[in-house]
Amino acid sequence: MSRLIDGLDILQMLDNGARNLLLDVDRINALNVFPVPDGDTGTNMNMTISGGVSEGSKQKDKNIGNSLKNVARAMVLSARGNSGVILSQFFKGMSVALEDESEINVIKFAHAMKSGTKKAYSVVSNPTEGTMLTVMREAGDNTFNDITTETTFDEYFEIYLKYAQKSLDHTPELLPVLKKAGVIDSGGAGFILIIEGMYKALKGEIIETIQINNKASVVSTTGFNADSELTYGYCTEFVLQLQNSKVDTKNFDLRIITDFLNTIGNSVVSFKDDDIIKAHVHTFDPGIVLTECRKYGEMLTIKIENMNVQHSESELPEATEEEIMEHKKYAVVAVANGPGLVKSFKEMGVDQVVAGGQTMNTSTNDFITAFNKIDADYILVFPNNGNILMAAQMAADTYAKAKVYVVPTRTIAEGYSAVSMLNFDSDNIAEIIEYTKEAIAQVSTLEVTYSTRDAIINDIEIKKGNYICLYNDEIIACADCRIDAVKNAFRAIKDVADKQVFTILCGQDVVIEEFNEIEEYIHLLNSYAEVYAIEGNQDVYSYIIGIE
Repeated sequence: MSRLIDGLDILQMLDNGARNLLLDVDRINALNVFPVPDGDTGTNMNMTISGGVSEGSKQKDKNIGNSLKNVARAMVLSARGNSGVILSQFFKGMSVALEDESEINVIKFAHAMKSGTKKAYSVVSNPTEGTMLTVMREAGDNTFNDITTETTFDEYFEIYLKYAQKSLDHTPELLPVLKKAGVIDSGGAGFILIIEGMYKALKGEIIETIQINNKASVVSTTGFNADSELTYGYCTEFVLQLQNSKVDTKNFDLRIITDFLNTIGNSVVSFKDDDIIKAHVHTFDPGIVLTECRKYGEMLTIKIENMNVQHSESELPEATEEEIMEHKKYAVVAVANGPGLVKSFKEMGVDQVVAGGQTMNTSTNDFITAFNKIDADYILVFPNNGNILMAAQMAADTYAKAKVYVVPTRTIAEGYSAVSMLNFDSDNIAEIIEYTKEAIAQVSTLEVTYSTRDAIINDIEIKKGNYICLYNDEIIACADCRIDAVKNAFRAIKDVADKQVFTILCGQDVVIEEFNEIEEYIHLLNSYAEVYAIEGNQDVYSYIIGIE
């Protein structure tokens, strides 16, 4: 009889999978379609699975259904980038398939892997083959067809990895952009590392050298002593397991807890996932919070922090009482990287600017934290990066305190233009969203960075260290000198003379003399162009230019 695995087994397997990915995370990050320094697929996947493992390890539940449920919930909140979101949904699908199981055989595990794939596909509006989704599907389906009740877990993983590698190697044939760049799909490669690490754990090969989320938390109390007065209250967070003996868990109304928290505190955020509730509140009496909420279930985790201590350490709490905003009908959240961009967005009326962008994708939980600082009926979110869209949408779907709409801005230039033209005068959310989408459609984006490897793309020979220019995600120019690369790019844009507005977001390495030369060259090509300079101070991309 084939062995069975339980909740403790799956935790160790996932932990080992995360460690195996971390060992090779730089290679996965380097598997970029374009040779630009913003590869972060490996980092995103690692932070996603590590967040799940960290939370699941706190519970140490021997029941595999409960264990996977805990891990999947945490993965959803930790998810970063499209690869992280897809990965979190894969394990979410597995957890749903196994929710009634305490321990499982290989056939049920194989069924769960297929269920995970279906769930991962479901969150992508237009799934593209030749990605990690393909690797998940082909490996899962082919392996399931090959196994029997006599198959062992070792045999299952050997077969699965064989099919997964074959599928990964084939991804360039399915996705021309991969073939043109001479790379395999990075998400699929990262996924295989996780599965490989899980298999190693089953064989007793534990990766001991990599520590996952092992940072010690040190609290300094120097700013709060016997003579201090509590002025900010306590940041109180908890995860509540609803109990059938106390409430109807399936039909429990989250507003019962949310409305109560609003009466005894502020900065309230809460959401319900099946029979689990996660909540956050700033209050002067956390004891009342715990006593009241235990009427409906029992606490799984509790975190209470003195916000005066946080304040004295210059680590401001999520929202002090002085920062709580007045209620408004519409609020705006935008993602930006660089102090100049953050300042510009705030000056344009953005309520919360979330740190993120290239090389630092914003997580689902980062968005929820930003929503938590806003008191509004409607929240408009501008992700400003194609790799952050899915995390933003997942946060919007999770949040219950306001109606959240994700405006699909894929570049910081699109976001800057859309926010600058944002108008709430119509007082009709559908019209407002439609108007912003129309504004986005008018924006093209030229990005200037440097190459991280030799490549030939679009018949352009690129050497490592060259400056390269991407126009609407296509490499159109390259040169040893940055100013030459930019000029080559403008000459390659066929309708540059017909454009009206050039908004240049200048990075932290830009000097005024170079900008002036670029401005002169734009006017040489288009004497009617309006050129605006914004000191963005962003990294990675020296120039991000919105062209309208």
